[in-house]
Amino acid sequence: MHRRIPLMKRFAMKSLFVNRCLALLVVCAALLFAWGDVAQAYPYYAQSNYDSPREATGKIVCANCHLAAMPTRVEVPQAVTPGQVFDITVEIPYDLSSQQVIGDGSKAGLNVGAVVMLPEGFRLATEEEMGPEKWEEISENYISTYSDEQPHILLVGPLPGEDHQELIFPVMAPDPAVDPSISFMKYKVYVGGNRGRGQLNPDGSLSNNNVFRSPVEGTVLGILEMEDPFSDVPDEFAGTDVGDGYPGTRLVSFDTAAGPKAMVIPPGPELLVSTGDNVTEGQDLTVNPNVGGFGQVERDLVLQSPDRIKWLVAFLGAVLFAQIALVLKKKQVEQIQAAEILG
Repeated sequence: MHRRIPLMKRFAMKSLFVNRCLALLVVCAALLFAWGDVAQAYPYYAQSNYDSPREATGKIVCANCHLAAMPTRVEVPQAVTPGQVFDITVEIPYDLSSQQVIGDGSKAGLNVGAVVMLPEGFRLATEEEMGPEKWEEISENYISTYSDEQPHILLVGPLPGEDHQELIFPVMAPDPAVDPSISFMKYKVYVGGNRGRGQLNPDGSLSNNNVFRSPVEGTVLGILEMEDPFSDVPDEFAGTDVGDGYPGTRLVSFDTAAGPKAMVIPPGPELLVSTGDNVTEGQDLTVNPNVGGFGQVERDLVLQSPDRIKWLVAFLGAVLFAQIALVLKKKQVEQIQAAEILG
């Protein structure tokens, strides 16, 4: 004979089951966010927040989140002709032994990305235009345009840096005979290259790939490390936003002249202070974990008229012919003069 469970007890058991399911969903969501932070699709942050990746000051907006400067090298032809497919090569060098801090605080290899701002009218070459060999070479780079209205702005990344320190962009040059808005002239190409995660999030908050500083002057009262998003938070941290609460998140409390204060340090950056240390406002509490950086360059690109090249070749040929004729005439005169002297 089955024993009947009281109604209130059954309700409590059901509530406990629902709460556990909700907790499991939250944990899964946190893990998904942590995994998403591994990629940190930085070129697309600019795409989703700015109409153009280049500000009026000339700065490429990627530098707003990637604060460290590192070199980026670019190879661009000096001149191209209409309908020509040419390569723009972006080199993003860094120490391959470096590892970056990812969203959950663990270490991983660096990713790279790039943005190439071509002159209007220039665009990414199609598979048919670049040929099967070139297509096979760049097909894994997943190059995309900044928007449907801006096909001349190209994005790539994030890609594993170990295999993509050199990124190739096959470009098709426009034809002024087809598009009257295009002129034969010198243009500018703007390029930005990045390796590693940014120090700021798009909303301006610090990422865990940054150095954290003391917001106050005082004494470190305590440092609590969270084991999971559901860890109990002491009263002194009540009201403190613990963010995603990844395991390893540190809650630091301070004793100050104005009373107790608290701050949250996400997992990743190594602490430089311990309980009982006196700190000043603005003092580094962690090391700077960043090993990446962003760099931008600009290059000149001339869209050259084939007719100008033909006329230049004709002119140089005429000059050469004139020089040869003068030399021959001079020799002829010298021979006549020599004959007159001997005669």
